[in-house]
Amino acid sequence: MMRRQKTTDEFDDLKKALDDLPDDQSWQTYQCTLVTPMYGGGVKAGEVDKEMPIRASSIRGQLRFWWRIACGPFNSPKEMFDRETAIWGGIGDEGAKASQVEIKVQTKSVVDNDLVKSDSYTGGIKYIFGSASINGPVDWLKDGFKFTLQVRCGETVKKEVKEAVSWWASFGGIGGRTRRGFGAISIENVELITAEHSVFKRVDTKALRFVLSNEIHRSAQESWKYSSERIFEFRQKAGSGRNNSSGKAGRSFWPEPDALRRLTGKDANGGHVPRHKAGNIFARAAFGLPITLKLVGNGEPVKTDLKPINSKRMASPLILRPYGHDTEWKAVALLLPKWQEALTEELELTPKPEKQKASLQIWPVDRVARQKAATAIRPMAYGDKLRADDPENGPDPLSAFLDYFEKGH
Repeated sequence: MMRRQKTTDEFDDLKKALDDLPDDQSWQTYQCTLVTPMYGGGVKAGEVDKEMPIRASSIRGQLRFWWRIACGPFNSPKEMFDRETAIWGGIGDEGAKASQVEIKVQTKSVVDNDLVKSDSYTGGIKYIFGSASINGPVDWLKDGFKFTLQVRCGETVKKEVKEAVSWWASFGGIGGRTRRGFGAISIENVELITAEHSVFKRVDTKALRFVLSNEIHRSAQESWKYSSERIFEFRQKAGSGRNNSSGKAGRSFWPEPDALRRLTGKDANGGHVPRHKAGNIFARAAFGLPITLKLVGNGEPVKTDLKPINSKRMASPLILRPYGHDTEWKAVALLLPKWQEALTEELELTPKPEKQKASLQIWPVDRVARQKAATAIRPMAYGDKLRADDPENGPDPLSAFLDYFEKGH
């Protein structure tokens, strides 16, 4: 069982022991700092563990995830699985295999000054935190919290492990909701991954997409707020994602509310007769599921949950977080490999509407239908020009958001 150091004397003893190890099995030490607040991270979901706030097992999972993206290419899924279990451990065709990578974390215990309440953030950050705040504010581990990560592995896998660390430092995080920038970390002396990195040229991951905002910020927090505001505007904010109606929520520019009204036969007693021209599609589901659809007003459909047919959730293929170091930061948006599969995920509503006869679509498959749907969704178009129109496949909500994100409007 890996333990955190408690005193300076114990750290000195550990450092001396590490220095005595053979060169090919020495520990690599990384000094890490949270640059955005961490949500959760403990044994109990959504809570910070004050005695062990940063867990080695969580970092191992992150490194393993980024290794799959960074390393390769592989000739087949089986080849990738065999290589992954050989490095990171697991159960393969030949039984259980131990990991070649050892991880230790040294950190202090959390005190009250290390925590910040979730309700101290508003606007876009409140929006991306979403349903986790329904039951009231929770404690986040404040940005600026530092910890030491130590990694030891054999010489034959060292290059791949370092590559995974670089990807984690560039695009990953620790704790919950890292795909929306929570728990982002900065690591001293680790080079960030750029758009020129060889992985972006690989045939097997050609769908991986990487966009930086044009604005430069003085802090990671400012970049994180920029990211959160862009997705809030694109999806929901009055004047961009919905009508700007004073005193109440305006009508959405997205098709989901009218699709739900058609499927349930509800129209708020004529107050919101379904009229969206995109049809019965659920375009914003491409950003991750489940989604709870709750329309406000007399006669509207009851609160309804939208999820994939074959699972409880679909992780967002979009990663948003700050990118940089010291006093020079940008906001980054990254679409993970195979992000296009999210567009064709089959959905279901619970409770199931009486008029729903088949599985529901996130986005049309046919290119012409995609063009028609995108034209009808205001955030995906400006004037007569569609955002991020793919000549081969047609426009889609995720690509349109990247275009919106990069331009900042």
